[in-house]
Amino acid sequence: MAYTTASHIDHDGRLSGIVKGVREFVSAWFEASAAYTAYRELSALSRAELAARGLRREDIGRVAMDLPKLMRE
Repeated sequence: MAYTTASHIDHDGRLSGIVKGVREFVSAWFEASAAYTAYRELSALSRAELAARGLRREDIGRVAMDLPKLMRE
């Protein structure tokens, strides 16, 4: 009986690890998809439209990935 219990515990541990891995993958996929959508939409804007939003062409990736503003001199 102890062998069966240990076997079930190990199986449950592996299963929860797989579920956790799938959950993390799906979460990362959605975050990457949202960043790509923002990047694609900002890339389509002209320099004047970006300037109206206080952005430059170089800022598109940073804004899409929600990174902090870079220090400019």
